[in-house]
Amino acid sequence: MNKTKLLIASTLKPIDDSRMFEKFGVSLAKTNEYEVNIIGFSSKNTLTHDSIHFYSHGPFGRMSFDRITSPSKIFKTYLKVKPQIIICNTHELLIVTSIYRILFGGRIIYDIRENYVKNIQNTNVFTPILRPLLAAYVRAKELITKPFFDGFILAERIYSKQLGFVPAHKSIVIENKFMPFEVVESESKANSENIVLLYSGTISASNGIFEAIEITDQLHQIDSSIRLRIIGYCALKKDLLKLQEAIKAKEYIELIGGDFLVPHQQIIQEIKEANFGFVLKKPNNGINDDKILTRLFEYSANKLPMLLLNNPTWVKFCDEFNSAIPINPNHFDPNKTLALMKDSSFYTQGDTKSSLWESEESRFLTFIAKFSKFKI
Repeated sequence: MNKTKLLIASTLKPIDDSRMFEKFGVSLAKTNEYEVNIIGFSSKNTLTHDSIHFYSHGPFGRMSFDRITSPSKIFKTYLKVKPQIIICNTHELLIVTSIYRILFGGRIIYDIRENYVKNIQNTNVFTPILRPLLAAYVRAKELITKPFFDGFILAERIYSKQLGFVPAHKSIVIENKFMPFEVVESESKANSENIVLLYSGTISASNGIFEAIEITDQLHQIDSSIRLRIIGYCALKKDLLKLQEAIKAKEYIELIGGDFLVPHQQIIQEIKEANFGFVLKKPNNGINDDKILTRLFEYSANKLPMLLLNNPTWVKFCDEFNSAIPINPNHFDPNKTLALMKDSSFYTQGDTKSSLWESEESRFLTFIAKFSKFKI
């Protein structure tokens, strides 16, 4: 049987990115109706899959000339693969993906993982003078290329309200829920002599890494069994240097990664072994208030209790499972928090299966099947 050639493409996400590979890629491949191809940032993780082909690029910095030229290089991969369906995973590929559709046909889908315009406007990645210009450029690309796209996938429910240019009849919300390669019941973490706190995922000031360190310091002063494990990638050099300086004399804080991409399965293993996970992503003028973060799904699916920024949306999510201790880093009481950590019972209610990818998978496959000559 001839399979539909499908390509998932990104500039700054690694080829083993959990959404592109573990969720979209593996789910599509197991139907046996698609030849799945993934373009992403080069990764140290060696990947093999019978029905998935990987095309890596990079490495390059976020503020480099190579990043500017990467779409044209990725377009050459489009020409090599000749996909019938392209899932464009970032705004940077909107133009070349639209050009491919004009020249060669096929169906193209925009997987919107972030509200890129709001991110540019409200984070410190770019200088203040550049932010309005870059935000306008990104929104212009989205509006100009919109007619060429056959479908839109939204990673957050709130994007349905925030992104007015997305046609409701062409879009679907597919949340970034947790996809285990094998579902394993969480083991009890009460046997460890240490209390291991975990900060996982993208490492940055805006994600609360320095608040996590400060909270750990205060808890460690009261109880020397407190440990912090930081695992992930830090894209901003200034944040990485500040982080390295902040932890260099603290034997109770361990950094895994920082200057390199860490395989997602290694991150998940750390989640399984930790006692508490930090969720301290900053509001950034409200752009994160209504988002359900990936780590919320990952932590709850693995029944990891959380030290959670007191965000109403996140508190409501965690209250369903009784899975978190809400905190305010600016008014933090280490004695009270430590007592709650030691004396509270977590995950005493609710069903954490709702945080698993399987609750999204069938809807995703049905949506993609509309653009294929095959039906699922």
